[in-house]
Amino acid sequence: MAQVAPATAKVALGIDIGGTNTVFAFVTPDGRLLGRTVIPTRAQEGGERLMARICQQAAAMLREAPAPVAGIGVGSAGQIDPRTGVCVFANDNLPGWTGMDIRGRLAAATGLPVYVDNDANAAALGEQRFGAGRGVANLVCITLGTGVGGGIISRGRLLTGHRGLAGEVGHIIVQAGGDPCPCGLRGCLEAYASATAIVRRTREALPAYPDSRLRQVEPLTAREVFAAAAAGDPCGERILAETAWYLAVGLASVINLLDPELILIGGGVAQAGEPFLDRVRAHLDSWAVTRGRARIARCALGEAAGGVGAPALVLAAA
Repeated sequence: MAQVAPATAKVALGIDIGGTNTVFAFVTPDGRLLGRTVIPTRAQEGGERLMARICQQAAAMLREAPAPVAGIGVGSAGQIDPRTGVCVFANDNLPGWTGMDIRGRLAAATGLPVYVDNDANAAALGEQRFGAGRGVANLVCITLGTGVGGGIISRGRLLTGHRGLAGEVGHIIVQAGGDPCPCGLRGCLEAYASATAIVRRTREALPAYPDSRLRQVEPLTAREVFAAAAAGDPCGERILAETAWYLAVGLASVINLLDPELILIGGGVAQAGEPFLDRVRAHLDSWAVTRGRARIARCALGEAAGGVGAPALVLAAA
């Protein structure tokens, strides 16, 4: 684990559990990252083995803590009840994760207070406290990765809803009766704009593009698709345009419902950059009732978002 100058105040340990990687990081109350470790989630091995590895890695991190640790914040993929720290539902991106008592297992393994929420909620808090959302009281943070997550900050506070499950932007219906989503529904934004969906839609489109450079790429990733689009590949350009369209459909509903000042886009798909976001903005100028009032920008914390965002759960509870 990379180390920097020791902190003088208590730190929080953040754990960001995603479908592909799990990130561990120590963060100070002012948002300084003191150390960060990334391990593969290896979700296909099942929830029990994943939880055991997380507890083991957390204990190892705590033995090397750069300062006293105030608590552990966990942002996890799936629907999380923040009151109990239990995963209410997780789709096939995290098999065996539904029903997992994340708080109880980590508290027993470490002896520290543990705060758990959806990973997108954690990212939203992190961006508002330490990133591109500093000073913004009303924002929506959307993470486009293995799935599509969302976190809502309203009047400076995380909007959680009746059961703590608010912010499921990825399951706004953008195509009624459309492609199946891992959640079991059809036509969700996640089924079109997640990195997983981008790869699937690219593979489906490739037979129509015999000269596409993407036919030679293996493993095919969303990053490769967007790189091909930037280089003028027609298949990549098509997928980029379609993804921007579907994302804008979802965001138009978010804007019309919540009237946020700022919408932040994070996760791997955000690496497509400003050309991608410009397409999204152009669609929104035509569709959103409050058009022109919501700023669209990329998250500032980048790959550190999960590691910084999860400790924000500890700091918010302090």
